[in-house]
Amino acid sequence: MNSKFMRRLSTLITDTPAAKGRYIYVRPAFEDTLAVAVAGWGEPVTRNTASAWAGGEELSLGGPMNMAPEGPINIAPETAALIYGTAAHALDYDDVHQFSSTHPSAPIIAALLAAGNAEPALRDRMETAFAVGLAANVGLGRVLGYPHYEKGWHATSTIGSLAAAAAVAFLFGLDATRAAYALALATAQAGGLQRNFGAMAKPLQAGFAGSAGLRAAILARAGVTADTDVFSPKGYFDLYGGDEFSEDPDQIEFDLAAGGISVKLFPCCYMTHRLIAAAFQARDAMGKQNIGLDDVAEIDLIGPPSSYLPLRVQDPQVGSEGKFCGAYTVACALIDGEVGLAHFEDDAVHRTDVRELMKRVRLLERDGKPDGMERRTSPMNLAARDGQGKEIVTAQVGPFPGSPDSPPTAKQMEAKVRDCLAHQQKRSGNTLAYDEFQALVDGCLGIESRPAMAASGD
Repeated sequence: MNSKFMRRLSTLITDTPAAKGRYIYVRPAFEDTLAVAVAGWGEPVTRNTASAWAGGEELSLGGPMNMAPEGPINIAPETAALIYGTAAHALDYDDVHQFSSTHPSAPIIAALLAAGNAEPALRDRMETAFAVGLAANVGLGRVLGYPHYEKGWHATSTIGSLAAAAAVAFLFGLDATRAAYALALATAQAGGLQRNFGAMAKPLQAGFAGSAGLRAAILARAGVTADTDVFSPKGYFDLYGGDEFSEDPDQIEFDLAAGGISVKLFPCCYMTHRLIAAAFQARDAMGKQNIGLDDVAEIDLIGPPSSYLPLRVQDPQVGSEGKFCGAYTVACALIDGEVGLAHFEDDAVHRTDVRELMKRVRLLERDGKPDGMERRTSPMNLAARDGQGKEIVTAQVGPFPGSPDSPPTAKQMEAKVRDCLAHQQKRSGNTLAYDEFQALVDGCLGIESRPAMAASGD
């Protein structure tokens, strides 16, 4: 008999009715993910990945997707998913789900876009397919939790492969048996290491997850068999979680309405975001008190245990490494009052003023056992001291910026999309207008495009 987890996940995939407009988080997730994919389209990791396959360099996110001027590009859907997922994660600007320590949308949407390109009639099921994939991602993450991430796994890839498979299994309308095959075939491809953070392999691992999930569903639909309950003993949970589960798999219920996505407002590792927010607070306080950075001898950031686990880079030499350097992001925030895509160009990480300030930044953790819940809920504190050790400025940040407890404003989201479009233009010289981009998002979801919007005045 199949496990309770398998039965519930199977029901989620096979019994959820397709609907449009029911899950309000879906379109914003597509908007955010496509924006960062457009921005990441010209990044070296995306271009290098695309160039490895014939036709890959001509693959496009614009117009009728997957179309070149001379007609459709002859490229396998799973290869398209690999490129889409890599582009979406190339700048580390895509959304996150805190409890599972994943970037859920990049692999799921990459797989769905590639499938929708190959079979446009499936786009009517796209919204619900994403909701199913996200619910699967959340459920898997609730079981594996932070212990899985602490072991060194890149959870976006290990969990995302199965989440993408669940989404595409729904998109294809697979029955319970073939959906189970798809999950098992995705598990056979699930991997990804934090050791690759800061290198091109990191975003590529998100592409691997999207491609693996789509490939698994395609194979299952074609009749390739696999185990029908990969969550039974000695299966996925035992191998990837070991003896440490955050929650009992048998107690997991899948909630399609929950969402729970956090939007990244800065294009760097999410664990730097509260550091950046604290630095912004300190900068404002210093301005009001007429305190200059030259007056500050030491800046301590104090967070809960394991706050800095993915921030493994101490001396960034290229922009991608700067995304995983806490001292670098804090220094940028304090000096410039913003942290944007320009801060992660390769030349930017060698700025003399930033390098000098980085020497005065320390990342400290409170005593205690690493705990994923505490890492999200316990505050991040900043204390700046002068040369005599006197505390002159303090700051405290609670919820992560852009999280469900501190959601982004419409103005922040528009600013992020416009920043991504400007970055794409800078990289490629091609202009994609804001309204054209919004029409692209609607087209991917198979919904009627919204009326053209006037440019924001602020």
